[in-house]
This record gives sequence, structure tokens and C-alpha cells, in this order.
Amino acid sequence: MSHPTPLDGYVLLGTVAIEPNRWGTVRPDRAPSTRVAEWLDQIDQLPLDGLELWENHLPAAESPDAAAFATSATPIRILNSYVSFDAADPAERRAVADAARRCGASAVKFNVGSDPSAIDAYTNRLGAWVEDLDGIAAVCECHQGISVAEDPTVASRILDGAGSSHLVQALVHTHDSPDLLAAKFDALGERITHVHVNHLDLSTMSHPTLDQVHDELGRAVDTIRRYGFTGSWTLEFVAGLLTSVDHAAALLDQVAADLPILRDLLERK
Repeated sequence: MSHPTPLDGYVLLGTVAIEPNRWGTVRPDRAPSTRVAEWLDQIDQLPLDGLELWENHLPAAESPDAAAFATSATPIRILNSYVSFDAADPAERRAVADAARRCGASAVKFNVGSDPSAIDAYTNRLGAWVEDLDGIAAVCECHQGISVAEDPTVASRILDGAGSSHLVQALVHTHDSPDLLAAKFDALGERITHVHVNHLDLSTMSHPTLDQVHDELGRAVDTIRRYGFTGSWTLEFVAGLLTSVDHAAALLDQVAADLPILRDLLERK
């Protein structure tokens, strides 16, 4: 059973899904090319419970865009951060904690680094950051290929050392294999409170429509729920990325097409 969270059952949109520069392919500094605030009226019409906002999409505190987020019907639920845990200086991590409070997020997604010799340092830095977050949950993506936490036993060691499952949590992906899901739920158990709906094909760097992977996604949902998962779900990517229609308008059209499929699979018994 997942540890209960305020977001249980929610379906969120990850704003990286509508950001052409999500991987720095437009500009190497990963500066966003989408002003999410400009699209909030359209996003508010979608069957969503909130946003998983990429940190680079968060506007300055006193800007008109910040005011637009504050009045939107689609609130920021999770802040998606890429803050480093390799740096001993906690300043950037503290700034992310401040940003999460400012935008009203209930959780912050993060990854620790990839240095096996730094596991104890990652644990200590995460524990200190959890204190900085002051009640906002830290959710480890435990991303394959970029983090020592890709190994569920290592992830368990780090998260157990950093804090309780009330404050230190993890997510899984719908593209994770059944064996990997089993290993993650075995090691992390109730800490797994969130899912990224992601079927990115790394060999072609393309993403299907959810209609194209309907059965695969359905099996993943069923598998994840068999472990007692009751948490939240983010639509992380959609078809069209890295193509000629990789722009907010077309990507939001695809979000609108994918959401009913996702919700139907989540609502079936």
C-alpha cells in the first residue's frame, strides 16, 4: 500500500510534455520556449487535477505569470526539479525548497547523482533538504541511467537514511518492466506514491500516442495497482516530441487526446 498523500488518485500534466526545449535541443541552456501561463486557459479545460511543473517553467514571484498560476483552476501539485545532489553547498537545494513553498506544491521530484562513492553524501544531503522542505514531500525519480538510485536497493538505502515515508518518497514509470517494478516495490514499498506515464522509445527518441500503447499501459496500470498503489499519476510525455509538431499548441492537442484514455484505464476496476 502506498503511503497516503494529498495527491492520491490525481492525474497531473507534466509541463515538460509541452516544452520543446525539455532536453536542451533548442537551446543548450534548457531555457524554456513555452510560457505555460500563456496556455493555462486551455489547460484549465482539460480533465486534470493539477500540474507537475518543470522548475524552469516557474515564473518570478512578482510577475504577471505568477498571478496567472495563482488563479488557475489547475494548480501546481509537484515541482519537477533537476537540482544537483553532487554539490556540497546546499544553496541551490534550499532555493528549490523556497520555490516549492512559493508555488504551493505538495511535493518535489528529484534525482540524486550517479557517483557510487557519494551514496552516504547523497543520503545526508537529502536528509538536510527534507528539513529545508519542511513538510513538502521529496519524491525520488530514481531514474535509470543517470542516478545510483536506479538500483532499488541503493534507492532504499538512501531514502531510508534520509527520512520517513511521509516525507521521502519515490516514483515509478509505466515503461518499467514487470521485473523492475517488482524490485522497486519490494525495496521501496509504501514510499512509491507517484507514477510517470512515459513510453518513450529511447532508440528513436519518439513517443507513441496512448491509443497506440493502450494495452501495454493497461497492463502497467494493473501491475502497479496489484502492489497496493493508490497514489498519483503524471502524463510526462506525449507523441510529437522532437518532431515538426513539437510546440505547445500541438502537444496540448495530444494531451487532450491522451487524457481520456489514461483516465479510462485508471477508472476501470
